[in-house]
Amino acid sequence: MSERNPGTELDLELISRVRVNTQAVHKRAQHIQAQKIPRKQFQTAWLLKAVTCIDLTTLSGDDTPSNVHRLCMKAVQPVRHDLLKKIHMHNKGVTTAAVCVYPSRVADAVRSLKAANCSLPVASVATGFPAGQTPLETRLQEVRLAVRDGATEIDIVISRNLALTAQWEAMYDEIRQFREACGDAHMKTILAVGELGTFTNVYKASMVAMMAGSDFIKTSTGKESVNATYPVAVVMARAIRDYFLRTGHKVGFKPAGGIRTAQESLLWLILIKEELGRDWVCPHLFRFGASSLLADIERQIYHQVTGQYAAYQELPLA
Repeated sequence: MSERNPGTELDLELISRVRVNTQAVHKRAQHIQAQKIPRKQFQTAWLLKAVTCIDLTTLSGDDTPSNVHRLCMKAVQPVRHDLLKKIHMHNKGVTTAAVCVYPSRVADAVRSLKAANCSLPVASVATGFPAGQTPLETRLQEVRLAVRDGATEIDIVISRNLALTAQWEAMYDEIRQFREACGDAHMKTILAVGELGTFTNVYKASMVAMMAGSDFIKTSTGKESVNATYPVAVVMARAIRDYFLRTGHKVGFKPAGGIRTAQESLLWLILIKEELGRDWVCPHLFRFGASSLLADIERQIYHQVTGQYAAYQELPLA
C-alpha cells in the first residue's frame, strides 16, 4: 500500500462552490469507451496488470470457512501456473492485490493465507455494509473487531443520508472516527454512487472523504442498482486529481460492482492512466472490487497462450 493520506481540515467553502458539468462528464466517458484496447501480447501484459489490482471478493450470506479458503488460494495463484510459464511470468509473483471478506470471515482468510505462507493483505467491509444504517458505535466497533482479527484494509460505507442532505461536517466527523478506529489499517471509503443522485454530490462526497483521511475512495458496495460506471469514475478521478494538486497526497481509486469482463478491465486501466497518470496504474493506488472478473481474465490469457477458449470448469474457481 502507498503512503497514508493524513487528511486535511474540512474546507466547506470549497465544497459549496462545486458544480459538475454533466454533459462534459458524459462526453469524456464516451471518449474513454471509444479507445482502442491493446491486442495480442500487449493485451496479455495489461490483463496481468489488471489481475494484480483485483481485491478478490466474496460477500455472500452463505460464505463459509471453506469457500473463503478457496478464495485465498485463488488469490495466491490467480492464473494457472502452466499458462504463466508459457509467457515466462511464473516466477514474477503474480497474485491479486488482496482478498476482501465480511468481518466475521477475516480470521478465516488470515489463517488460510498464513498456512499458504503468503503475506497478501486481507480487506474487510465494515460500518454496517452495505446500507450503513446501524448505530455509529456499532459501526466503529465493527471496524475495531475486523482490525483485531487481522484485516489490514477496511472498506467503510458513508451514511448516504448525510451526503444527500448536505451535512458535510457530520459526514467528515464520522469518517474521521472510522479512520481513527482503523489504526494502521488502510481505509477505503465507499460512496455508494448509485444512491447519491448527482455528479455534483459524488464529487463533494469524494472530496469530503479524502479530506477526512481516506486512503482510497470506492464507487459502490456492489449491492446498489447502479454501481461502477465510467462517468462516475471520471468525476471521482477528477476529485482525486484536484485533491492531489491541493495537498500533494495521492489517494487511490476502487471501482466495484458489475465489472465482469476482461475487456472492461482494460478500459478501466486506460481511464485511470489517462485521468490520473501512470503512477496510479498499480495496486497501491488502483483496485478492482470483483468476484467474477478474474475468471474472464484467466480465460482471455488462456486464449492468448493456446489459441483456444477454456471451458470454465478447466480453470480453478475463485
